[in-house]
Amino acid sequence: MQYLLLEALTASLSEGYRYAYDTVSDLGVPTTSDTSWLMNVAFCVSAISVLAAGICSASLLGRRRWAYLGAIAAYSLGSVLVAVVHAGDGNAHIIGAVLAIGAGNTIALLVGTGVPTCPRWYSKGSIGLGVLGFVASGLLIAGVGPVGVMERASIYTFTGWELLTAAALGMVVARTKR
Repeated sequence: MQYLLLEALTASLSEGYRYAYDTVSDLGVPTTSDTSWLMNVAFCVSAISVLAAGICSASLLGRRRWAYLGAIAAYSLGSVLVAVVHAGDGNAHIIGAVLAIGAGNTIALLVGTGVPTCPRWYSKGSIGLGVLGFVASGLLIAGVGPVGVMERASIYTFTGWELLTAAALGMVVARTKR
C-alpha cells in the first residue's frame, strides 16, 4: 500500500503529471519535482520489504526456492536502481525497471505454480496476475497504447499480487486465532 499511496501523493503534487501518458519513473526525477524523493523512497521501501518477505518465505517453494530468491533479488536490485538512477540518466535506470517489472511478475508465477499448500483461488490469482503483467510488458515494449497505462499495467500486476498475498495471509492468521 505504501507504494500506491506515495505514488498517488507524488503525482498529485507534480504539476501537469498525467497517469495515462507519463511513467512512474518520471515521478522520481529530482529536476522535475520537489517531491520526487517520495517516489524514490517508495521504490526503496518496496525493495526492502519484498527482499525481507522473500527471504522469510523461500522455504515454502521447496526446490524452486533458489529461482524464487533470484527473482526476489532481481526485483529488489531493480527497484533500488530505479530509485537512484533516474529516468533519462542512463541505461542503469532502464535495466532496473526491466529487472523490477520482470522479476515481480516472475515472483507471482513462481508462487502461483510452486506452493502446493496455497488455496486454489490464490494460485490461480497469482498465475493470472503474473501472466497479465507479462502481456502488458510486451505491449509496453511494442509501443501499444499510452505508455503510462501500459507501464502501470505491468507494475500494478505485481502490486496486486502483493495485496492478494496479504489478504491470503490475513485469512490464514484469522483462521488460526479461532
